[in-house]
Amino acid sequence: MSSKKPEFANSVRTAGTSETGRDRRVLAVPRAWLGALTLLLVVPWVAVIAFYFAGAPRRVVVEPVTPPPPAHSAAPGPWGLLTVAPIVVSPPLEYVGADWGGWRQGPAEWYFPGASPETLEAFLLTAGMSREQVAPILSSSRVDPGSGGLVVTPDPDLVRGLTPELRAHLYLQLAKTTRNYDQANAFRFFGATTDEWLRGSLMSPDSRRLIEPLIYRDGAFLRFSDVELLRSQIHDPAELRRIAKTLLRESTMLVRLTVNDGSEVAGLAEYWGRGGRRTDIRPLLESVANAGSDRSIDIVHLLPAFARNHLYRYPRISTADLNKPLLVNCLWTSLNFFQSEPDDRFLDVSVALESLRRDHFVVESGFQLGDIVAFLDEEGDLFHVAVYVADDLVFSKNGTSPVAPWVITPVDRLKAYYHTRSASPRLIYHRRNDL
Repeated sequence: MSSKKPEFANSVRTAGTSETGRDRRVLAVPRAWLGALTLLLVVPWVAVIAFYFAGAPRRVVVEPVTPPPPAHSAAPGPWGLLTVAPIVVSPPLEYVGADWGGWRQGPAEWYFPGASPETLEAFLLTAGMSREQVAPILSSSRVDPGSGGLVVTPDPDLVRGLTPELRAHLYLQLAKTTRNYDQANAFRFFGATTDEWLRGSLMSPDSRRLIEPLIYRDGAFLRFSDVELLRSQIHDPAELRRIAKTLLRESTMLVRLTVNDGSEVAGLAEYWGRGGRRTDIRPLLESVANAGSDRSIDIVHLLPAFARNHLYRYPRISTADLNKPLLVNCLWTSLNFFQSEPDDRFLDVSVALESLRRDHFVVESGFQLGDIVAFLDEEGDLFHVAVYVADDLVFSKNGTSPVAPWVITPVDRLKAYYHTRSASPRLIYHRRNDL
């Protein structure tokens, strides 16, 4: 074992997954799991006492994203010539309930911890609201004993009429406290346009017309938060399930390896056959090299059995899972990457962290298939882990929800996904001692 000590968070409360309440909207989750999740989640704004827009309010910078080309080549490396193409997956309708949302009785409420009427007015004006829009919001405000600030009840017509830019400035600030449940747990999708998120879905054109104006941008991601507003206008359970399936779409990558010549096989087998699989991988690569005009193969066929059986898929929950301490998460996923059968001991956060400490060492370059990438925030707390695949691509399970799939995604996109946890996360790569 390397003498270098593994570096990662000491705090159990931040390890595991950053699962959001959004994932629990569409599926019943046992109370024991929710209790365990409180140990895994760190909500950076929950302890805010002073108003989180204190001082001169500043507008949130909302920048559009430039999408990658439909298919592009990865950087060259020991993994070979890879072609990467974006795809979108969504959960089966059977996994989606019709009762998502609907937990609040009555109109939406916005919470402003530590706010006074003066600071609230200043923030709303700076965010882009007119004085005519601000006046009824202030008149609806009342003291919120829980935060020492204010809570307001915006008129539904005002909420519907917000521009995407104004909605983004407002909702991204509201999301900083978990009291604003819908904003803090927004549906998210990586994409340049709303059409990328909604096109080809099973929901009706009328539903799309209701949803599309309510979508706003958060950097590289699009968000949707106005669940109760939508449910006030759509009551058909089947349609609500179709909408949830659409909003739960996830952008991921399809990756193909091209083997131009038989001389490449040995090196590729060395890279893709890690974990004692080189002999198994080599015949397949030899076959591809001699395949004729199309000498390419989806890398899913080159991954270990665990990843091969989970990539692009969704967890299946059985009655046996009700007795487990937690749903499958990123730690369980990463530590089982090379396992022939998943080890559910890694559902126990303390066991998983101990394995990361004891059975792995830190690597700083020359990353290889199966290395575990730990994401640490500015305080040094671990909030996510993923598995290195090749170039800038990782294998990841984002959240514990059965409606969150296993995906291949670029590291920078994963950083953007978790940017509310850390604006500039530190990445530490770990390699198993026996590899």
